[in-house]
Amino acid sequence: MKKQNASAFRDRGVSRRDFIKTVSTAAAGLLVVPYLRPSGVLAYGHKRTSSYLASVGIADTTNTPADSYIYDDAGGGVKQKVKYLLDLLDQNQSGKISALFGKGKKVALKINMTGGSGNAWNPKLGSYKITEAMWTHPAVLQAVGQYVLDAGVNPSDLYIVDSFWDTNWQSAGSTAPFGSKDAFGYKDVWTALGCNVIDLNDTTAANITTVPTGSGYFNFASFTMNKILQNVDVYVSIPKLKQHSAAGLTCSLKNQVGAVPQSLYTIQNDNNRRGALHHPTNTAAEWNYLPESVCDLNAARPVHLAVVDGIKSATGGEGAWCKNFAPCSKHALFAGLDPVATDSVGAKIMGLDPGAKSLPLPLPLTDGTSTSSITDNYLYLLNGKGVGTNQLDEIQLIGDGTDLVTAIRQVSEAVSPSNFELCANFPNPFNPSTIIVFYLPRNEYITVKIYDITGREIETLIDGEVPAGEHRLQWSAEGLASGVYLCRMAAGSRSGEGKTFSQTIKMLYEK
Repeated sequence: MKKQNASAFRDRGVSRRDFIKTVSTAAAGLLVVPYLRPSGVLAYGHKRTSSYLASVGIADTTNTPADSYIYDDAGGGVKQKVKYLLDLLDQNQSGKISALFGKGKKVALKINMTGGSGNAWNPKLGSYKITEAMWTHPAVLQAVGQYVLDAGVNPSDLYIVDSFWDTNWQSAGSTAPFGSKDAFGYKDVWTALGCNVIDLNDTTAANITTVPTGSGYFNFASFTMNKILQNVDVYVSIPKLKQHSAAGLTCSLKNQVGAVPQSLYTIQNDNNRRGALHHPTNTAAEWNYLPESVCDLNAARPVHLAVVDGIKSATGGEGAWCKNFAPCSKHALFAGLDPVATDSVGAKIMGLDPGAKSLPLPLPLTDGTSTSSITDNYLYLLNGKGVGTNQLDEIQLIGDGTDLVTAIRQVSEAVSPSNFELCANFPNPFNPSTIIVFYLPRNEYITVKIYDITGREIETLIDGEVPAGEHRLQWSAEGLASGVYLCRMAAGSRSGEGKTFSQTIKMLYEK
């Protein structure tokens, strides 16, 4: 006996039987399945003859536990959102995410904890925590770290890295991040993952090395870095999405500034920051110099994968010390293998134009003789070097958060997905409902069916013609026993003969 998924149809005022009958009536013309959302693949003005240079996955955390940084929750916590995002990107990129992680691989996760814990009580944070508005949230860090471990990396080969402002960051009795009485939650993440934590500010001779930037550098022919950044096989940048007072934008590439020891790049009378990256002297124009230094840092230590925490973020600058700093919520997690493309999506979310030669600054900067309200765009510079694309018409957005990029409108000549694809459901495990995502490269007659682990058919979700694009539907296992269920999508003729595509995914229902 087939189970009725009543709630999915009552909400729309249509019975399941009437729905199947209606969709199966092809003579009436192409009908969009009522509970399928229109295509979520944003084309940015592409023509059908063009091709994408990069894909960026984006997940919407609005009205889910992830929006409050709940780590693990069947209704869509941060863990489930990150897994959905990276699994979807992996399928879109033909397994390139999976190829990054495996047994024997060494992986570094570069987080963003600018300014130190002394800013945690700044009144400009308002109702936001410093982990929400300024730092990579520990829940996001743990979700990415757990994904890497689940992919096969040994905990001893996983490294959390950053340059810590708190000199007592691992001390007994310290409430600083990773201290024994960590007030922010990072110590718990470190313990849960069983991995290593490395302070990139460590300048012990045995731990640092000189890394060249190549012949096309702007300001630095080389950098002094911790050896771990060269010894790992995979480097993942996990920044907090923010505007920046001198670079315009903090994202995965600007996060690189913290990859070099602070003490080696501090200049006199510059507030103990890495002033040498901002300008060679106190009177140089950092709106030209800092973006170029960001490019040089990427040449020394390229980013393999960017995962950006934009659930909550900030405008007006990178920290609460900035005059116009103001926390905000963007409800977005996004990721990509092209950090330039990924950061370009971040720029768009923050209201910036990633394709422009310059970016606006929250407040004008002065070098003592001149003033500027704009800064050179490091995304534009890196695009010019062929590192990645900052052109929105060359970026494909995938995932349930595409609507968060509100300034972009899909066009009628959008590129269709190139292949049939049934993605991993989200969340998985689930209780009691889950989202199933699939792609169609053209209008096609498809069936989507649910089976139990013995192969017994439980329910037919779709049996009819569906338009090209990305689609998602919700299935509820309410009333069924816990266990593994199979979702099978087949595309082809109505008779079932000559199928052009068939794929099955496993879904785990845990009460």
